[in-house]
Amino acid sequence: MTERPLLVIAGPTATGKTALALELAEHLPIEVISADSRQVYRGLDIGTAKPTRAERSRAPHHLVDIIDPDESFSAHRFARMARAAIVDIESRGARPVVVGGTGFYIQALLTGSPLGATPPDPGLRSRLARELETHGPDPLIRRLRDLAPDRAAAIDLNNPRRLIRALEIAESQSRESTRPVQPKTTTPIPAYVLGLEVEPEILAKRIAKRTEQMFRSGLLHEARRLCDQGYNRSLPALTGVGYAEALAHLDGKLTLSEAIERATIRTRQYARRQRTWFRHQLPTHWRPPDTALKTALHHLTAAPSS
Repeated sequence: MTERPLLVIAGPTATGKTALALELAEHLPIEVISADSRQVYRGLDIGTAKPTRAERSRAPHHLVDIIDPDESFSAHRFARMARAAIVDIESRGARPVVVGGTGFYIQALLTGSPLGATPPDPGLRSRLARELETHGPDPLIRRLRDLAPDRAAAIDLNNPRRLIRALEIAESQSRESTRPVQPKTTTPIPAYVLGLEVEPEILAKRIAKRTEQMFRSGLLHEARRLCDQGYNRSLPALTGVGYAEALAHLDGKLTLSEAIERATIRTRQYARRQRTWFRHQLPTHWRPPDTALKTALHHLTAAPSS
């Protein structure tokens, strides 16, 4: 891999990360490695704000549309595939740029740690599911905050599947911590993490506008099509922001305006969690979108440090 630190364009949703990458592609031969946990799914296009075919023609994109909605994916798998993509991109003389807001993915790639490699534990997962059903989410949330406060801050604690998986990982890693420390599986990657910072009030308006546009431009049809193709509504892909609300509207449980409002609120909450996570977990250089291009160009054109 190159001696120049890898450029990562990160930050909350709706801050303009894709737009910045495409603008950057007009100046330099870059290829984008998407670090978005939902854009990996085929068929989830509108609700994930996936770059369009026209946008992807302006800069090649990697790790987009690589799995079906009923397949599982992890930070560990992302890091492995992203490292292979970096080598491939550099072998052709282009510049890899990681773009996305899924912090766990980016951290796993850069640190070389086995983050996300914790295998499923069916027994533990069943026990946690029973606890959730019997006692509700509060005891599990408290335990997760005790064991892994950073992970608790980064996920939607109201999502039972994510809560159980996060606690499964936290408890598994807590047990592992009593064993001899294992070496890292890969070496860390030097990186410059460029975070896009938008004022909260402006970002809230952007999120509201984008969410409404998603619903008006085909999200309902997309959600219905996925179900018609036989995908279970309980899949993580279809319980995420936007799709859950779209399906609730199609089922008559929410009016269209209620679905849009609920999806908007959930997206704002997600953006806050993303902002908090990046501020505490990665050394991020925050810039407003109007100055970020200059910063990115300077990073990519400066001579590599010796």
